[in-house]
Amino acid sequence: MFYIHTSFFKSASWEIRSLQQAGLNHKTKLKLLVISSLLIVLSSLPFAFPHILGGHGIYFAIHVASVSLGSFLSLVGFFTYKEFKTAKLFLVMCAFLAITIGETFSFINNMVTPLIPSSFGLDALISHGLILLTLSFFVLGIFRSN
Repeated sequence: MFYIHTSFFKSASWEIRSLQQAGLNHKTKLKLLVISSLLIVLSSLPFAFPHILGGHGIYFAIHVASVSLGSFLSLVGFFTYKEFKTAKLFLVMCAFLAITIGETFSFINNMVTPLIPSSFGLDALISHGLILLTLSFFVLGIFRSN
């Protein structure tokens, strides 16, 4: 019985190590983060100026950072799923994609063209800040190697 548990932990340990040594190394992930972030930041700049001048610059920056990090995590999730093809990785990729789509919709609704009425209150700032914090922790976890 002890042998079964030991072999289970050895296979789980091997699976974790093989996922960490996936086709995306640190340099590739960093390039992907920089390129995806630059594309999103540059494409959102035309919408930035009215909001910065109107006093909603922090709110705008939180949206742009959240969409950038969410896009990066969705891309990393896609490439990792494509390599290993497990249901767990597919669900993780879908979770990152759902957060990113939600944040993108919120960004478009609040900053580009209002589809649904909303406010720039403290509650919105806190909720979007927490989404940004969650995505930031996931990004830090991706670059962690041990």
